[in-house]
Amino acid sequence: MQKTILINPPFSLEDRYGSQVKVFGALTEPMGLAYIASSLEHGGFPVEILDAQALELTQKDVVDYVRQAHAAVVGITFLTPAFNVVKELSNSIKHACPEIKIIVGGSHPTALPEKTLEECLSVDYVCVGEGESVILDFLKFVKGNKKVAEVSSLVYRHNGRVIKNPAADLSKDIDCLPKPARHLLPMERYKLTVSRTENSRFCPTIILARGCPFDCQFCSHPFGRTYRHHSVKRIIEEIKEIQRLYQTDQFNFEADTLTLDKKFIIELCEAIIKEGLDIKWTCESRIDTVDEAVLKKMKSAGCWQISYGVESGSQRLLDIIHKGVKKENVVKVFDLTRKIGISSRGFFMLGLPSETLEESMETINFAKSLNSLWAQFTLTIPYPGTPMFNQLQAEGKIRHYRWSDYNTWGGWAGKTLPYVPEGRTDNELRNLQKKAMMLYYMRLNMILRHLKGISSFEDFKKIFLGGCVLLKNSIGQKKNVKR
Repeated sequence: MQKTILINPPFSLEDRYGSQVKVFGALTEPMGLAYIASSLEHGGFPVEILDAQALELTQKDVVDYVRQAHAAVVGITFLTPAFNVVKELSNSIKHACPEIKIIVGGSHPTALPEKTLEECLSVDYVCVGEGESVILDFLKFVKGNKKVAEVSSLVYRHNGRVIKNPAADLSKDIDCLPKPARHLLPMERYKLTVSRTENSRFCPTIILARGCPFDCQFCSHPFGRTYRHHSVKRIIEEIKEIQRLYQTDQFNFEADTLTLDKKFIIELCEAIIKEGLDIKWTCESRIDTVDEAVLKKMKSAGCWQISYGVESGSQRLLDIIHKGVKKENVVKVFDLTRKIGISSRGFFMLGLPSETLEESMETINFAKSLNSLWAQFTLTIPYPGTPMFNQLQAEGKIRHYRWSDYNTWGGWAGKTLPYVPEGRTDNELRNLQKKAMMLYYMRLNMILRHLKGISSFEDFKKIFLGGCVLLKNSIGQKKNVKR
């Protein structure tokens, strides 16, 4: 039986973060492909994962690999900024191997399946949403054991028309999915961001839950709005398995809304403690889904850092994007997290719809007042599939559809922004992203805190390199002002 090759396309850290900050960027496991691959293996289909990002492969390398592997199907996952890369890659694969069937999935093709087929003529099929069961049924169709119309959540061309099959039901019990096929990945190459790791940046990801019921306007809800978590038993098994295979004690616990179900997270923490698992882990959470009891239990189970999505320092903007939190509660939770002994990290967005320069500075100053050790400032990008994209598109405020510029790190990567609030400019927002980092980190108390936290050469290196980048940009901005 001919194999399927699942591809994470050659989209480099420089493509994502720009040349100056690429060294600090995350290179994480393509967990979606790992889940799909394990489902195919359990279904009896031979499969490989080719992570071109991790292996630093060129497009030619990928095409040569596919040609030599004599694959029947190629599956490619991608986010919006990688659109052009995937379009070129699929064209090259189809030219080299015309008989291969190419199917794509991920957040961008899920949001715009018909447009993806319209813009990428070499792509044959689009998988919408969660891919495990879809790809399994799709391969049964390729093998001749199913009709194409019977493959749920599949979009394809037929007689000059684009056909969209009915959506598949979401897996209510995600424990039915086999553990992700990490054995098909170059695990030694993955690294989390410098701000989410201690000493070594090798920090494997474990998916704990899928789905988010909240209504943030910048989110496309890739796993739907129904919250579904793995069982505590399954998660403990996965932690032990990763420890045994990769000799690591630090983990990234990933979920759309990890602490939504307080009973679940407390049971998980109690199981980690009972099993005597000496691990440290980081995660993301919402301000309104934690309390003192949950945070204390997380701390006792090895949680050392939580990344909170704050987004803005303007209550007006928080309300506009349906964040559902009050600034005073943000302050309380950051203080509580600090008191319990967990490090916090804040996510902030600049350039939200209707945001003024004064409100941008309000966000930066609010971030400074929270005084977490790490803060991340990204530019607002209205991604396809989000309510924000739909609203701005309806209002005629999307400036262009050059998908490669849809990059939240556009200030560092020099991108032309697809959306800029009225009365503001590309250049101002790009410079503001850099300025925010300088205003946040180039404070004496922050410098001293980071220097005090150095416990290894790896720590020293990331602080030194980060300081050099900020100083270089600070000098550059001063020169521009003088001119």
